[in-house]
Amino acid sequence: MGAKQPVIRIKDISKTYQMGEVTVNALKNVSLEIFPDEVTIILGPSGCGKTTLLNQIGGIDTPTSGSIWVDGHEVHLLNQGELTKYRQEHIGFIFQFFNLIPNLTARENVEFVLEYVMSLHHKEVHTRSEALLKKVGLSGREDHYPFQLSGGEQQRVAIARALSKDPRILLADEPTGELDYQTGKMILKLLASFADHGRAVLIVTHNKELAKIGHKVLYLRDGKIIREEHNANPIDVGKLEW
Repeated sequence: MGAKQPVIRIKDISKTYQMGEVTVNALKNVSLEIFPDEVTIILGPSGCGKTTLLNQIGGIDTPTSGSIWVDGHEVHLLNQGELTKYRQEHIGFIFQFFNLIPNLTARENVEFVLEYVMSLHHKEVHTRSEALLKKVGLSGREDHYPFQLSGGEQQRVAIARALSKDPRILLADEPTGELDYQTGKMILKLLASFADHGRAVLIVTHNKELAKIGHKVLYLRDGKIIREEHNANPIDVGKLEW
């Protein structure tokens, strides 16, 4: 059997923004490889380029220079229509502030993706949304609107929505930033459990303790990867303390 191939390969990407007369170099010649069946932690302080890097991988933004291959797709060469399809078929996003649709219930937030993004039949949409919400521990809360749910419950709806497409890659941007300690651990356990069967999980955070659950940890500072660490035996999320 050959060596495991990376699901993400990035080569020398840079991202430059022009803000008036000021040039912001958000990423500077970043190269990395992400492998399936692994949790990767992207660690660094605010403003170091973590979210910008995640947005490049997710096709939300495109690099100023450099190359990004994801599952054989040359993401840096895709047009807007192709990027939309790429995001729909390959990427699951979990945002720090949940990004739920406020006038839809928990069930409807998940069904929206299944029905309108994946174009599934209504019966299958209902069955899958129920199963996903049960998986994240929200049985009995399906018909509640976001304002009726706690922060942890809203984040679990967001996870169910992201998992609804069964994406190869799950991207989580500060997924515990707005949550209390115990709820944050529960969310991290859900995310870590997804990294199997050829799937990869990337978690952006400023919390150094989260590095302990990653198979790989990338340390970013000023738009550059300053260090990369590997851990063959990440600790169980339940043993985390911060």
